[in-house]
Amino acid sequence: MNKEFFDNGFFIAKGTPMHGVKHCMYFTILVLMEWGYKLLFLLARKQKNKKYYISICSIFKNEALYMKEWIEYYLMIGIDHFYLYNNNSTDNYQEILCPYIEKGIVTLVEWPEVPGQITAFRHWYEHYRNETNWISFLDLDEFLCPTGVDNISDWLNKFKRYPLVMVYWKMFGTSGKISHDTTRLVIEQYYNCWPKLTSLGKLIFNTNYEIGYYKVDMMHYFLAKWRSLKVPPINQFGHFVLFGIHRHSKNYDIQLNHYWSKAYANYEAKHKRGSACWGTSWKTFDKFIEYENHNTACDFNIYRYLLQLKLKIARKYPN
Repeated sequence: MNKEFFDNGFFIAKGTPMHGVKHCMYFTILVLMEWGYKLLFLLARKQKNKKYYISICSIFKNEALYMKEWIEYYLMIGIDHFYLYNNNSTDNYQEILCPYIEKGIVTLVEWPEVPGQITAFRHWYEHYRNETNWISFLDLDEFLCPTGVDNISDWLNKFKRYPLVMVYWKMFGTSGKISHDTTRLVIEQYYNCWPKLTSLGKLIFNTNYEIGYYKVDMMHYFLAKWRSLKVPPINQFGHFVLFGIHRHSKNYDIQLNHYWSKAYANYEAKHKRGSACWGTSWKTFDKFIEYENHNTACDFNIYRYLLQLKLKIARKYPN
């Protein structure tokens, strides 16, 4: 079985571990560069007020079952707007999205390209970038979960001068389920997870800057442009990420819950559907088992939002 991840003591990290002189050299360079970046961005201009403060851009296919929960959750923690790209769905996504479109909460774009993810992100950048201060390219199985504050905008405020912020995945598996229970929320029924964060995650992009380049997996990592300088992301711990080095502190106040498989039947459907990024699926059964075998812990941090979310979905939340 191909081992994609290793445990570095804090993260379940992706790739090959760096050791010895090479690691020391890159680490020293990164620390020096980090001081330079932080001094530089003390002089960076403040954000101009735009129509939305923070938005999400996502491409989806046949995920109507989870849309309402996902949208209502993010509205609850402070997301202002959603740019959603439909990639050849055949389910009732229009029925689910119609009320949000009418209220101006969702901008829906029909996007039939296969693979369509990066071209959709480029389309967003060219047409909607000036509408929002911040954007994150998230999927419908990803839930930003603040643990230190209640509102994502409050958390993000401390990074307001930086071009990119990286938030790390917490991987959630099947919780032993063969079939998904459609009467229960995703965040309620999947709590079995990896014991540590992964060194993969997603970025939140400050539109005051420019995207430095486009690549297939750019939603995980890219460089931003400020004048002639290309700048790496700063992570949720306040350290810049470069050379595959992810510096961290012991505690964290946010995580990105990634319900990547849900129940086994959902994994099978996801595998057949293929990747919006690559066109074909990389989610082989061996990889599924490798990911599932890491699920040795339980995480209920997101449960603090569960009652509120149920009330909002049922339209019983007090005014």
